Amino acid sequence: MAQLTPMMMQYLQIHEEVPDALLFFRLGDFYEMFFDDALTASRELEIALTGRDCGLEERAPMCGVPHHAAQNYITRLVEKGYKVAICEQVEDPKDAKGIVRREIIRIISPGTISDGKLLESKKNNYLMALYLEKNALGMASLDVSTGDFFVTQIEAKTREQWIAQLSDELGRLLPAEVILNSAMFKDEQALGLVENRFGILASLYPEKYFNVKNGSKRITEQFNVFALGALDLEHREYAIAAAGALLQYLDETQKRVLTHIKTVRYYNSNDFMVLDLSTRRNLELTQTLRTLDKKGSLLGVLDKTVTAMGGRTLRRWVEAPLLNRARILERQGCVEAFFTNAAHLPNFKNIMTRVYDLERLCGKLSFGTINPKDLLALKQSLSTLPLIKDFVELLDSDKLRHLFDTDDLLTDIWEYIEKSIDDEAPMVIKDGHVIKTGFHHEIDTFREAAEKGQDWIRELECQERERTGIKNLKVKYNRIFGYFIEVTKSNIAQVPEDYIRKQTLANAERYFTPELKEMENKILGAQEGLLRCETQVFQEIRDELLKEIPRVQQKAREVAELDAIYSLASVAITNHYVCPQITEDKIVQIHNGRHPVVEDMVGNQHFIGNDCTINDDDQRMLIITGPNMAGKSTFIRQVAIITLLAQIGSFVPADSASIGVVDRIFTRVGASDDLASGQSTFMVEMTEVANILKNATNRSLVILDEIGRGTSTFDGISIAWAVVEYLHNEDSIGAKTLFATHYHELTELETLKPGIKNFSIRLKDTPDGVIFLRKIIPGPADQSYGIEVAKLAGFPVAVTRRAQEILGHLESGEDTYRQELLVKEPPVLVGGKGNQLNFFDVAKSMTPEEEAALGIIRDLKIDEMSPIEVMNVIDQLRKKI
Repeated sequence: MAQLTPMMMQYLQIHEEVPDALLFFRLGDFYEMFFDDALTASRELEIALTGRDCGLEERAPMCGVPHHAAQNYITRLVEKGYKVAICEQVEDPKDAKGIVRREIIRIISPGTISDGKLLESKKNNYLMALYLEKNALGMASLDVSTGDFFVTQIEAKTREQWIAQLSDELGRLLPAEVILNSAMFKDEQALGLVENRFGILASLYPEKYFNVKNGSKRITEQFNVFALGALDLEHREYAIAAAGALLQYLDETQKRVLTHIKTVRYYNSNDFMVLDLSTRRNLELTQTLRTLDKKGSLLGVLDKTVTAMGGRTLRRWVEAPLLNRARILERQGCVEAFFTNAAHLPNFKNIMTRVYDLERLCGKLSFGTINPKDLLALKQSLSTLPLIKDFVELLDSDKLRHLFDTDDLLTDIWEYIEKSIDDEAPMVIKDGHVIKTGFHHEIDTFREAAEKGQDWIRELECQERERTGIKNLKVKYNRIFGYFIEVTKSNIAQVPEDYIRKQTLANAERYFTPELKEMENKILGAQEGLLRCETQVFQEIRDELLKEIPRVQQKAREVAELDAIYSLASVAITNHYVCPQITEDKIVQIHNGRHPVVEDMVGNQHFIGNDCTINDDDQRMLIITGPNMAGKSTFIRQVAIITLLAQIGSFVPADSASIGVVDRIFTRVGASDDLASGQSTFMVEMTEVANILKNATNRSLVILDEIGRGTSTFDGISIAWAVVEYLHNEDSIGAKTLFATHYHELTELETLKPGIKNFSIRLKDTPDGVIFLRKIIPGPADQSYGIEVAKLAGFPVAVTRRAQEILGHLESGEDTYRQELLVKEPPVLVGGKGNQLNFFDVAKSMTPEEEAALGIIRDLKIDEMSPIEVMNVIDQLRKKI
């Protein structure tokens, strides 16, 4: 260190404060990085790597980015999972004695982004703190861009329980960054869950910050309360430890008091329906299984919100359905008020298009990054509140009036911005004309002086052209030379004697006069004074508005909920949904129900609806058999989704529905390896089933699709049979269950266990093959039709013929099948074809439309397609022919 230059010593000393971050070190108009940071940044940002003398024998690796373009580079680094510390000059170089003093003003990480392109407009960006003590877990989650702050704690009996609940919460909130106490950081399974399963940036945070006493003090300071009881945090030590550490982390990284964090909400699993990670994934609630896109998910169908904050609210509703019947009915009543006034909804949408993201505007106000354009956006948003009030009163709904406070429309805030900020204010303060004329006397004085000076300059130019006879004489200005008179070389002979030469150019000479110099000082003084004064007054306006953040946030929540309700109503109107009855009975009864996502893809006119009744008596469990591609999975999923929709207060895709509130929805659907944890497909399946058997109750809805397939047939049947019995048994669980299976042996349970009923998919045999009618009917399927599906998938005819032959022997129970069938060679095919008519041989007699359809079938990569994608193709082919 002794050999280093003073500037490089300062750099390394500051970097010691943030060893896990890349340090953007301000030097003039650039942010510079040195040593390892430079190597990393030059590689990740693809910028030139140079060197700088640092006092050592070798030059220090160096790279840099322009100050004015730094945000784009910072965003790219944070997107790649890096933390970036911003180090600024905090004193004027003119006043510095020695090296200029510098300090870190902010640390930006994936969980502390307040604005920028990394923030999804309709999704929260959470920073999470986790505190582990034995089998108790404290959890705090905060979106610093909006101020949404949630805490909870898990007191489990076993390690397995808190790991499972942690997985559920991580899957629901999907935080961008997590800070951990030492016990949590040392737990390999928990750390692996955070970093590998969910790909979240995780950091060890010092244990001293998870202290309950210090956490309590920090929480009461932040929310200005005397005791934690006012925040429903009394005697919740684990949640307090996590919340206190999270606030302390923000203090250290953001270097400011974040005044927009005004409320903290404690929640527990009794507040809403807990949906485990498997259920969220299998029902494709917010993203699809294959592409992880919102489009094609349930949220993709439901989200017609106009505002970003409305979109975030709707997402939270979908991820956390309600359990309290009164709250469900209250929200449903709001949706119904919109639904029954469909003619007025376009007007509401038009109003909402003028509303900006009020929650994140409050965040920018708190961070001190709000600009004049943002304040104009705030003003415009507030101007819609009287219009929203008129709309609510037009709908004449007590539930909507309870939701939207029509008394406080923030008119005073609107008026304050209206009289202070110029309607044409620029984005950057230094561009001027930010403060409206008439708001501040000193600004008006400076502005008048500057404008009069410009008028004087224009008059001077006209006078000098007339006096000298030089028609192209110009009075100009630049930052280096100030104001000057410019004359081209061809007119130099006409220059008066009182002109004083200032600069010589290739084609012109520049001059000034004592009079021009005097006016220059006045004009520049006025402009500098104007900028200084506008900057100061803008800061004062911002400080005044900071006091009003709680009111704006409250109104933002109300508007966001109205927008989410509008979205649910719009979808219900467009897609012909109905208002379900919500009961406390253990009954789910759906008439002509439909899968909302599949219906959205294939169209309402092509989707075949189905009835479903599950009760606590004679139909507590439905065993559904039938071939693949027939619609079993779609049917059982749609029952789960309709139930979920009902419990978020939405209308549902059916002709009618009566939904008894369920405490949880469990699903076990599909098959996939968990390579990260070294688990096979079968192990994943068994783990998910075990979770259901341990946590389901008699008020749960369980969806099972093909369990037991990952092992031998007899093992699979045995496991499936035992699971059915355990779920059915009222002494163990007694849950409402839909069980789709290919094990026809399970259909015998209908005669053995009261409450189990067999259902199947109706099919139609035709000379050209099997047609799936998509209709659920009582009774088991008479056969599996697996070979028919193989034909549809494009198996070579030789393989399907051979399979049919083998099946016939197996079903006949012949003892000689080993010798006569398995040893016997397959039949020799002439020219690679069997004697029966090949489907593709009839192409010669087809219409052009049928030939085109056949071409599409030939090119299908059916093994890479999902059932929904296959259904889409079939629907398109049907239209073609």
